[in-house]
Amino acid sequence: MNKLFWRLTVISAVIGASWAFSYYEGGYLAYHIWDAVQLLVVITVAQLLLPLRKIHVSRRIIPSTGIEGGDTITVELTLTTRSLWPWGWVSVTETLPEALHANRNPKFVVAVWPKRTATVHYRLANVPRGIHRLKAPILATGDMLGLWTRSRLADHETNSLIIWPETINLIHLGYVFRQWSGNSALSRRISEDTNLLLGIRDYVIGDKLSQIHWRTTARTGQFKVKQFEPSTQPQIRIILDEMRAFNNEHEWELAIKVAASLVALAAHFTQPIALLWVDDGDGRLGMGTSRTHYENILNYLASLPRFHEAQTMPKSYIPDDAVPVWITRAGLHPALTDSASIIRLGEEMGQLEDLPFYLEHYLNYPIYGLSD
Repeated sequence: MNKLFWRLTVISAVIGASWAFSYYEGGYLAYHIWDAVQLLVVITVAQLLLPLRKIHVSRRIIPSTGIEGGDTITVELTLTTRSLWPWGWVSVTETLPEALHANRNPKFVVAVWPKRTATVHYRLANVPRGIHRLKAPILATGDMLGLWTRSRLADHETNSLIIWPETINLIHLGYVFRQWSGNSALSRRISEDTNLLLGIRDYVIGDKLSQIHWRTTARTGQFKVKQFEPSTQPQIRIILDEMRAFNNEHEWELAIKVAASLVALAAHFTQPIALLWVDDGDGRLGMGTSRTHYENILNYLASLPRFHEAQTMPKSYIPDDAVPVWITRAGLHPALTDSASIIRLGEEMGQLEDLPFYLEHYLNYPIYGLSD
């Protein structure tokens, strides 16, 4: 009530003073001041009565995909109006998640004119891993003096900003890729090496048109396709150990970055790969080689919780259908044996930059007739 009283008092004083000046002083300048005050009052009342729904806000994130932890992103806000009324000033305020802003929420004041757009940008540096929800911006407007304001949420859908874990470029996965044992009882993916031609066979439904041997097809009058030598690829399952196997948030985040780097390596070579976080029970991601599959794993890693001390009931059953690559620190799980491939965080593996050297010299590998 006090705020409303003082606002009315100030407005009444301005109107009364301008009227008194024009009435008693008279003259060209005085009457123009009075006319300007009347026009300002009419504009203010009209602007407060017009709905802010006439202003539309669109948000664009640059880049839109493939954002990793530590990157810098640009957020673009574009304001347009669906009415012919010119908005002298409109403030737009972003309500960012606490993890994305350090000091305050971005706020901009722009003029929105009919049939024009107003665009503002802001940057978020060193964005953290996670899935962040960007709520609808808050719009506000009012009189020129800021005495009367009104605000509302813009008609804008909530955006999901997916920040993948930071990765490092890898060349290979040490012994697991380079010294794969063909006599292993573990399942292997059968594919064809397009560099090794085995022969020509009849076309069957489902064969790729790119593999049709056109010269033989023209000579025989029947579709013939190229048949290549079969090859095998090891199926890798990344097993991220339970959270209590790590000592602090740095080790937990490092383990997630290591897992993401291995997924990026698999995507580069179209390597069959799966992921299992021990604390997530049956929430494992199965074997796959498609781009969508790799992105699903990275999205899953981005959604993993922050480090906490809470005790959980880890998954006791570990599938034995692929080469397991464990990522751990203490190695508390009963399924973790000395013969497993283990990326053990510690003195040799204290930061992500150590990963390529670790894979080359320290990675334990399954003993399937292999030796140093």
